[in-house]
Amino acid sequence: MRRATLFVVAALGLVVAAQAAAHAEIAPKRVPAGDVSTFTLSVEGEKSVPTVKIAMQFPSGMANMKPATVPGWQASLGARVITWTGGSIAQGESGEFEVTGQFPRTPGKTLKFPVVQTYGDGSVVRWIGAASSETPAPTILLGAAVTPPPPAPEPPAATTPTTPTTSASEDEDDDNGSAGWIIGAAIVVGLIAAGAALLWRRRS
Repeated sequence: MRRATLFVVAALGLVVAAQAAAHAEIAPKRVPAGDVSTFTLSVEGEKSVPTVKIAMQFPSGMANMKPATVPGWQASLGARVITWTGGSIAQGESGEFEVTGQFPRTPGKTLKFPVVQTYGDGSVVRWIGAASSETPAPTILLGAAVTPPPPAPEPPAATTPTTPTTSASEDEDDDNGSAGWIIGAAIVVGLIAAGAALLWRRRS
């Protein structure tokens, strides 16, 4: 009787473990705050009917969300929700959906990404609960913020070689000075010549 009880407990434990392992999960679990990072959403098929639709809501504060191409699936981006349709995930298999986005600069904050999994028979599993619940929402922890690189030094300002020039007034002053010197010299020469002529006449 005791062995039978232990067997039943062990079997129930295996069932619970199998259910606990069947989650919608995100990897990596941690990314730098304020960085553009890529993560992968993994969703496992749990029922005999295939999963035909996945919808994931991303937190406010994220930007530039870009789902990667997944063969067999079509991705559409709405108001903070990415939806994948057209493909299928069989029981026991996992579908992986890669997304790139700009994370907010809030180090230490845990971001929640609620996921709704729809099966071919119309049944829905909502992975939106707390970490301790049976349907926990995928999460990502924001690590230390990425330090932006220092700005590149500005290039030196272009300089244009200049040719020294003189103003018109300076040129005029130079011309006036030269003309005055010439006139003065002519007057001196004239006086000397007149004096010499007068002296010659007196002697003669």
